[in-house]
Amino acid sequence: MSWHLLVTPLHAVVADGGLDWAAGAESSFGLPEEPPAARELPTVAQVLTAFRDAGCHGVPWFQVAGHDPTHDLPSCPDPATCASMGGLDLGEVSLGVDGVDGGEPVELDQAVTDIGFRKPSGSAVLVATVALASQAGSLLVFDDSCEHVFVVSPGDDPTGLAQHWPW
Repeated sequence: MSWHLLVTPLHAVVADGGLDWAAGAESSFGLPEEPPAARELPTVAQVLTAFRDAGCHGVPWFQVAGHDPTHDLPSCPDPATCASMGGLDLGEVSLGVDGVDGGEPVELDQAVTDIGFRKPSGSAVLVATVALASQAGSLLVFDDSCEHVFVVSPGDDPTGLAQHWPW
């Protein structure tokens, strides 16, 4: 069975009128009463730095012009036991960049509209999202069924969030 988690800047979802569907999800956590202010989207470099700083690993399903993404997102050191040991495997990672088709390389300074994780460890996505929120602002996380939505904001404590994290 395949499953996905998607992470996108909350302010971008609000700008597209998407907070209504999030509020109607089966379960939600951290949705703000007031929409966040608009801000710049995180860059490819910021996303990769967040993955590296969080100690996560995975399989990049994207190419970066002039840069090896496995420097920041190495492969899983022990796939056989990673998940059972609480490892930080992000699974297969894709980056959404406006104007770039899936097979085209992206540039480090391009803005990332969303990040997709296929077959990740849920705890790894939480750790990576907390790391990225410090640079990118509040982030909306949801699953492929859109049944669960979760907001991670700058300064959130991952231990406290883990008590509510549905994945």
